[in-house]
Amino acid sequence: MKFIISILFFVLLFNCSKTKEKEDRLLIPENDFSVSDFDKKIDSLKQAYKNDSLKIIMPHEFDKRFNKNYLSGSIHFLIIDKNKSFYVIKSLKSNFSMCLNTAPFSKQDSIYLIEQENGLIDKAEPIKTTDIINLLKKNRNSIVNTENNNPLMISFALKDNTLKGSSMYGIISFMERNGMNSYTIRRMNEYELRKVSQQ
Repeated sequence: MKFIISILFFVLLFNCSKTKEKEDRLLIPENDFSVSDFDKKIDSLKQAYKNDSLKIIMPHEFDKRFNKNYLSGSIHFLIIDKNKSFYVIKSLKSNFSMCLNTAPFSKQDSIYLIEQENGLIDKAEPIKTTDIINLLKKNRNSIVNTENNNPLMISFALKDNTLKGSSMYGIISFMERNGMNSYTIRRMNEYELRKVSQQ
């Protein structure tokens, strides 16, 4: 009897993990990734888990006074299409801080941060979209940062709302399989669009 109960437990566990795997895949479709659809799914997940005790990985919450269209991670990718992209590495060091108190965030701080982000975009280098995974693989140890459990955030800005093909699925699947769970995806801002149109 104990043997049968053990088998049932493992079958149930296996089915639950397969269901969880399917749910995870729903965030990033295998073909034709849409930024607006992704945002809707994230918003519905936030609502569904607002009062739930389950731990799920959610995109970073940022100060609302800062324009989220200018946010970029430690490694930031500008994706034009399935062939052409740009990248910039802000820093491969974690911003680990022992100080819990932060200074108030002013409008001037927001303007300054946008100027900093624009300066960073000026340094963006071209990369084939298919080579994004190779760059992430090369910097995996810094990104995952198991030493102090403070992983780096990776950000993606897409030129269009929809990226045709399976590029985003491949990139995000690779990241999640390798413990790179801290990322954001958004549309390019005006400054980024100007940068890519000049190339």
